[in-house]
Amino acid sequence: MNLTRIGIIIFMIAALTGPMYTVEGYSSVRNVISELGAQNTPYSWIMILGFLALGLGIIAGCIQAFNKSIIPFILFGLFMALAGFFPHKPVNPDIEYNKFLHQAHSMLATLAGISISVGLLWRAVLATSTFGRIIPLILGVLCFALPMSMIAFPDYQGLIQRIMYLLIFIWLWKNIPLKNTADNTRPSTPSRYEPDD
Repeated sequence: MNLTRIGIIIFMIAALTGPMYTVEGYSSVRNVISELGAQNTPYSWIMILGFLALGLGIIAGCIQAFNKSIIPFILFGLFMALAGFFPHKPVNPDIEYNKFLHQAHSMLATLAGISISVGLLWRAVLATSTFGRIIPLILGVLCFALPMSMIAFPDYQGLIQRIMYLLIFIWLWKNIPLKNTADNTRPSTPSRYEPDD
């Protein structure tokens, strides 16, 4: 059973159906996914469970094939799961909320972004094929660039974030658990001075 894929599915269902169960006026183009699990928001527990399922699913999938290069992905899963325990501020600015919880959520989201970026770039360095190197390299760069574009274009931040998550999920779906360990990604070169049998 691939627990990473199960976590991705649960998270995506919670995110995609969000506009149906959350506050009126929520927009998948303008509003970020975290606002579905925001403080003092109807049915926020659905998205909170999505964060927990995704994070724990990634951690479980990584542990199945643990090696050094998987550590950033374990941290990504951990930070995503913890983000569910520290809800975002509400969509409606007039609703009171706990500022500490919101700040902790923002910090965890930032740490999750850094972790997945480092993990992807690390995998790019370890890859032995051009294709295997280019894909995680591009994704790693996008994980830095797309959050910046969310700040630059706040009216489209929800859409940009969803595109970023979709790209990450496609890679995770295919690659976690890793099919071979980081220590084995580079083939060993036999010594030419090995004695003949």
